[in-house]
Amino acid sequence: MRARRFKTQADVDRYVADGNGAGEGELYKPWLRVQDVPSRGRSRKVQGMKVSRIHQVFSDLEYRYLTVLEFSERVVDIREQYPLFPTDEAQQIAARLGIAYPRYPATTVPYVMTTDFLITCTDAAGQKHTAARTLKYSDELTTDKNLQRRLEKFELEKALWASNGVNDWGIVTENMLGRALTRNLEWLRQGGMSQQRHLAQPDVQRLFLDHLAFFASADRTLASVIRTVASTIRLPYSDAVMLFKHLVWQKAIMFDIQGVELQLSRSCPSLTFSDQSSSRKAA
Repeated sequence: MRARRFKTQADVDRYVADGNGAGEGELYKPWLRVQDVPSRGRSRKVQGMKVSRIHQVFSDLEYRYLTVLEFSERVVDIREQYPLFPTDEAQQIAARLGIAYPRYPATTVPYVMTTDFLITCTDAAGQKHTAARTLKYSDELTTDKNLQRRLEKFELEKALWASNGVNDWGIVTENMLGRALTRNLEWLRQGGMSQQRHLAQPDVQRLFLDHLAFFASADRTLASVIRTVASTIRLPYSDAVMLFKHLVWQKAIMFDIQGVELQLSRSCPSLTFSDQSSSRKAA
């Protein structure tokens, strides 16, 4: 599909009429798609694990942040490339701040600004909360030649969200995510998204957890531990790795996910288990 180009207000209105930038959950349609804008890193379309639809992410940083949001038990909805329409009020706010409202190149059409992620999450009491996050690589906030204009747009974006009742706005850089966490989540997501029917059986998962708790040891590699469990319960090794990833993602298996980088060739980390039948700690 070709990239969309906005040259007139009619182009914007037509895109709005098609439902882009609207909806929630599975019905949300991002305002921008990967083919619409140049990106830094690898743009990609990602099948969601938390929300069953295709997510549009424009960089490795956005993809890694998406995995963090999907892993969080507090997050209930993720809407990326969310539009902030250039209403009269929005343009008045810009004028009050002394910021020139952005326009589409070579036109007088007000630009539809976007926030990288609009997140719906719940607090400890179960109350819903909305947060807006813009993602930038750290060097874009220090040495970029367009830094001053970028900071103005950040100020405007924050003010526009506040005018819509969303006061939780912030910038996320790669330095805030943590190397071990993002590498772990990327690895877990590969092959751990869906389960084949025989691996989804509760009895199979319980048996796997029980034997994993018994065999896990820091004196052995993670691959060796999983291979032993697989052999004992008569599962193919590849299925056992997939099941391990799935159960970590589902929080049935836990470890220091922010401090220890999972690798099959490295020592098995200290594991704990949420299932009461597998509550033993493997050191």
